[in-house]
Amino acid sequence: MTMEPIKITLARRDGQLKQILELQRINALESLDADTAKDQGFVTARHDLPLLQRMNASAAAVIALRERKLQGYCLAMTREFSQSIPSLAILFEKQDAIVHRGELLGEVEYLVMGQVCVAEEARGQKLADRMYKYLRACYHLRFPYCLTAIDARNTRSQRVHERIGFEELARFTAPDGRNWILIIWNWRDGMEGF
Repeated sequence: MTMEPIKITLARRDGQLKQILELQRINALESLDADTAKDQGFVTARHDLPLLQRMNASAAAVIALRERKLQGYCLAMTREFSQSIPSLAILFEKQDAIVHRGELLGEVEYLVMGQVCVAEEARGQKLADRMYKYLRACYHLRFPYCLTAIDARNTRSQRVHERIGFEELARFTAPDGRNWILIIWNWRDGMEGF
């Protein structure tokens, strides 16, 4: 029996959002041993279903499905959610204070990649690249940039985002002692090459 191909689409159902929360739980830093976190990467922020529903209504998450089973996700987050997750509020504050290409980012409507995650069984297939390509196709007319922050310990995530085309904006240490790397993907540049 052959496996169905992985389909990239937008999350539209609560069942899909619940699968996102489960994959998030499995891959949260506190759920992984140190070797797995270092080798495979991890996610830091945790969401609940009501927050995810509100985020998804504002900008739907990109998901990867094999049949109906979630293989990965990219959570899109608009500025209205900057205070919804206390640990991420500082990231919006730092991003908004940066001047990029002559523009103060706090005066630009950008999309934040709230989190990207790929299920263990789907890794090694450049699924994050495919989801990001779909995200850009869906949102590049609405937002000139996609920004995100990576925990500096997450070297796998750093490599993936660099490969996709994100550029480093800044590094800083949050009040909780966590070191972050702020990165940006300029969607104003042409779509060629990705």
